[in-house]
Amino acid sequence: MSPKDIIIEAEKKGVRKLLEHYYDLLDAMKAADIPSFNISSSELQDAIDGIKRGRYVLKTVKLPFEPDGKEDAFRKAFLMNLAKGLNGLGDAVNKYWENGFCPVCGSLPSLGVFGGNRDGGMSLVCSLCETQWNFRRLHCPFCGNDDQKGLGYLYSEAEEGYRINYCDKCKLYLKIVDVRKKGNAYPYPIEDIITLPLDILAQEKGYKRLSPNPLGMVMLK
Repeated sequence: MSPKDIIIEAEKKGVRKLLEHYYDLLDAMKAADIPSFNISSSELQDAIDGIKRGRYVLKTVKLPFEPDGKEDAFRKAFLMNLAKGLNGLGDAVNKYWENGFCPVCGSLPSLGVFGGNRDGGMSLVCSLCETQWNFRRLHCPFCGNDDQKGLGYLYSEAEEGYRINYCDKCKLYLKIVDVRKKGNAYPYPIEDIITLPLDILAQEKGYKRLSPNPLGMVMLK
């Protein structure tokens, strides 16, 4: 899908200015002076061993510098570069990682995806470094609730291929992109921005968003 198609979609949903702000963030990330990562085989093995113990990579691998405290664009670019540099980690993540937070940076997910991975199941997308990992479908990633009576979903007829999964135990929600119905999906940060009407729908029902969208927004009402 071309950038023009994305702009048209954002214009229809009244979020064009927000999308343009996101593109400004991308420009700032490109301008950031981020060092390249040379992850050694021993560091990669340390990361895999940490994954098996439920520890995310930033708690395991010694990095060239600490990303905390940096401005948002710099920190995000740093962690995305780190995630891409961890070649060979994906198989270990999908075999051993069962947590609702990111296996690379420890952040919470911003979106869920149906049909976006190899087995067609559900996966989560990190709100910070955009790492994607498999997750149990009927399970709240925020509080671990698996009682089906306390889990549900909302959807809008105007948003084909999207829905909101919510949990009545923690009162949190997660937007879901159903690639099986959509056929194709925009890059997931853009999906998060152009589906802001779904955030409003969920929040009007009394549910909260815990992780920020790519623009740092949590509450939208």
